[in-house]
Amino acid sequence: MQSFEFIDLILFFGISQGVFLAVTLQIIKNKNKAANRILSIMLMLSVFMLLGRMIFFKFLTIRLFQWSILIDSVIFLFGPLCYMYSRRLIFFKNDTFRLSWFHYIPVGFHLLFSFYIFSFQVDDFSDKLSSGFFRIPFFIIEGAGIVSNIYYWVLNVKILKTYIHKEKNHVSYTQSLVSFFKFFQISIFIVITVWMISFISMNFFNYSIKFINYNSVWSTISVFIFVIGYYSLKEPELFRVPFQKEKTKSSQRLPQDQIISIGKELNRLIEKEKIFLKPDLTLRDLSVHLDTSTHNISWYLNHISKSNFYDYINHFRIKEFLSKIDNNEHLHHTILAIAMEVGFNSKSTFNKAFKFEIKDTPRNYIKGLKAA
Repeated sequence: MQSFEFIDLILFFGISQGVFLAVTLQIIKNKNKAANRILSIMLMLSVFMLLGRMIFFKFLTIRLFQWSILIDSVIFLFGPLCYMYSRRLIFFKNDTFRLSWFHYIPVGFHLLFSFYIFSFQVDDFSDKLSSGFFRIPFFIIEGAGIVSNIYYWVLNVKILKTYIHKEKNHVSYTQSLVSFFKFFQISIFIVITVWMISFISMNFFNYSIKFINYNSVWSTISVFIFVIGYYSLKEPELFRVPFQKEKTKSSQRLPQDQIISIGKELNRLIEKEKIFLKPDLTLRDLSVHLDTSTHNISWYLNHISKSNFYDYINHFRIKEFLSKIDNNEHLHHTILAIAMEVGFNSKSTFNKAFKFEIKDTPRNYIKGLKAA
């Protein structure tokens, strides 16, 4: 048995926080409830894995090593659960989304292998382990774990791209949770890549990279899951979009009189009511004001205005911003304050929209006016 170390305190803190997050996420009402059920399961599995690692390294025995192989079933659950969480979180009508049974076949095989490991007596298992009897099975399991996690990472990236593409037809603002998911997918890619390098280095070149190994990789992934848990507590519910491709009957979805009617009402909402000043304006909000479906408005913007909802609304926000600059309001207020006043919800969204419209930065634009 090893003595207590600082790393044990960190692991204990991570385990306690994982349990806290898993319970707290279930208490929150009407906030990504279906997705958070999956996240709570992922958190508890991470706790289970960290706890197993902590006990294994503190009380290193052959029997505990056999138990650690059982715990490693988590590596085949992480990918499917992460994909289910993403589907439930970012697409509506996906609250009960579940993967088919065949996605869990690798977990089943790993559990069977674990039971096979338990069939050996401690001394017999130790002898076979020393002789390299399990080298090929361990090689196959870890290799399959890497392939499995790469596969589900690719699926997650694909649905995230689908969401980002559709998001611009439904919301007029930037959602920080989407930016976080991008960061999370990049981080997971880095971790899996490091894991793959360590796997290749150890199995093909018999070289162990210090601090980079199977245990450090899965401890890191567990920490990432905790970060997602905290983020889910403080962030508002993500605006969901349809998963399936929206179907249109033809290129002329709407009759001419309805096109004219939507155009007139839309102009009234923009020019007179200035609906674009609402920071969290969505396509659904617009459909309620226009008394028509979101599909009809989306079709109108895409085919008649030749724009998506996000760019269409931000065009008028930039127009309103320029009007305020012409009135010299920037002499009394900051650029960001004016941007927020015209409907933008963040500095980065405003800068991106401004550059898209004006082909310059806000500061350069204002400097140009002063020079003129």
